[in-house]
Amino acid sequence: MSELNKNLENLGDEQLGTVAGGMSAEYLAALDVMDGKYGNGEDRRRRLTAAGFNYDAVQHLVNGLARGYGPVAADVINGRYGNNQYRINALRAAGYDPYLVQDLVNAMLK
Repeated sequence: MSELNKNLENLGDEQLGTVAGGMSAEYLAALDVMDGKYGNGEDRRRRLTAAGFNYDAVQHLVNGLARGYGPVAADVINGRYGNNQYRINALRAAGYDPYLVQDLVNAMLK
């Protein structure tokens, strides 16, 4: 199952349409990176840049996906971690980097 499908299966019906129709190009590129479509190392940097992506932004999202944060981001979208400081505290208590999770959420909802 692709990373995209794993992340989407954790969303409720009301979020699914928003996410599927509104993911950022960087998030979709990060999913492609996870699927090996952009190579590794400098080759990845060159290919992402040539395709018009900000390498650092895409790689940041790849790092979050590689750490297994995709389903956590879906849970945040579903409201399972609350809002504001409560969300930050809850994510930290669960062992996640709240800012990396939020970046994934933002990319999934763009």
